[in-house]
Amino acid sequence: MGLAKINVWVSAMDDPCGVANRVWYITIYDCDGNVLQWCGKKYVVLPAPCGHLEVEVPPGCYYIKGVWGYTVVRPGFEYRVNHFTDAAIVQACCEETACVKLFNPSAHRCGSIIVRAVADLLKQKLVKPETARKVNQAMEELLAQLPRPIKEFELGHMDEIEKLVQEQEAQAQKEQRQG
Repeated sequence: MGLAKINVWVSAMDDPCGVANRVWYITIYDCDGNVLQWCGKKYVVLPAPCGHLEVEVPPGCYYIKGVWGYTVVRPGFEYRVNHFTDAAIVQACCEETACVKLFNPSAHRCGSIIVRAVADLLKQKLVKPETARKVNQAMEELLAQLPRPIKEFELGHMDEIEKLVQEQEAQAQKEQRQG
């Protein structure tokens, strides 16, 4: 049984087809959410110059994330993170190479997702209306200060997805009443 190889690539900001031109730091987690540790090595904050890391791992399923920098706040205890990628899950097989691309989203996209998530939590009655109002107000103020993503695909599909979900929910409720 041989090792698996993972090639991790990080996209350029707002550009899923581009590759970052900076150092990123990649962490590989096992399926229990722990940083992978194997053969005396901890797979945490591995440098990925020019947005690329190639690493050998034992065969398995892994959860991978990247961050573009850390600033030590209190040595040995806290880090302030600058920017995270989206996550990827990869199945690494014996004697094979798996390629993973981590998307580097804009802060605007992340903020927009939070606004939608809070609205959904409010519908489910999991947050108080006043809390949701405060979060949404703060996020809307923040989003107004941020540039929109370069490529609208990051935000453009959100309204369409929400509309389709609402149509499916309405259809399910209609079928439930009929049957």
